[in-house]
Amino acid sequence: MAMITLDKVSKYYTKRPALGDTTFVVNEGDFFGIAGPKKSGKSTIINLVMDFIRPTSGTVTVMGQKSTRLSLERKQSIGFMPSNPTYCDTMKAIDVVKTAAKIKGVTDSEAVMSLCKHFNVDRNKRISSLPLSCRKKIAIVIALMGNPRLVIMDNAFVALDKDTKNKLAHYLLDLNKEGVTVVISDRNIDLLQQICSRIAIMRKGSLLEISEKKVLLNSDTRRVSVKTSEDLSALYTLFRITEVTEDNGYISFLYKKDINDLIGALSHYRLDDLQITLPSLGDALVRYYEKKLEQENGGEN
Repeated sequence: MAMITLDKVSKYYTKRPALGDTTFVVNEGDFFGIAGPKKSGKSTIINLVMDFIRPTSGTVTVMGQKSTRLSLERKQSIGFMPSNPTYCDTMKAIDVVKTAAKIKGVTDSEAVMSLCKHFNVDRNKRISSLPLSCRKKIAIVIALMGNPRLVIMDNAFVALDKDTKNKLAHYLLDLNKEGVTVVISDRNIDLLQQICSRIAIMRKGSLLEISEKKVLLNSDTRRVSVKTSEDLSALYTLFRITEVTEDNGYISFLYKKDINDLIGALSHYRLDDLQITLPSLGDALVRYYEKKLEQENGGEN
């Protein structure tokens, strides 16, 4: 069953589309990620699905109904978290949660309180005193309460601390294993890599591709990380390595040729550590964008 369908959907605010002629399907049971830089169209897609904005052209369907005519029953089965949740400043966090539960028809108060505890919601603090990270914890609880069939989170992990990110990722994975469809966008591309089964790659309002994670990462390219006190400049020249980063004492770069040649060359250096891994999804997306730009420029790049 298709949980979400975008059929030739476009959204214009100006002459340049915020989303241009986009078609894809999210199937029941998917863990679907939307990846891309700022202003790539991620939030536009989610706002269209939630019917916060209307398409300029095309049709958005959610659980078999047009998003513009979604029944109350279906709306209540969606758990949604916005990118920047805002609530009445004078209310306490717990009052916001209880009000949301009442609106959604959730009667299991014990389960709701358990969610608050799990995500460390500051229940008795007023909204006016809470930073974005704490407001997002409230939004997480509201999205997950009431056993939703479909969970949609925009910029899901932005502003959250590491512990909350981990808790949310594991909670969503567990829900997905139970059959809940999950759709998330986020700027942390490598985190999407770890948890999503399919990923939509967005750029400047255009859908470049929807790819299985394993296909996107299937490449002869490797990320090489070397820890050494020696000068590797001759190595860079020999293998035409141009983009090198340093972090925590490690020198890191992408390598696209025969790995045996590189290992042979590195044997002439004194190394404290050597790590050769598959590239991250972030690396894969960079290469993907580079290939698209090269095609757009007629092969000149």
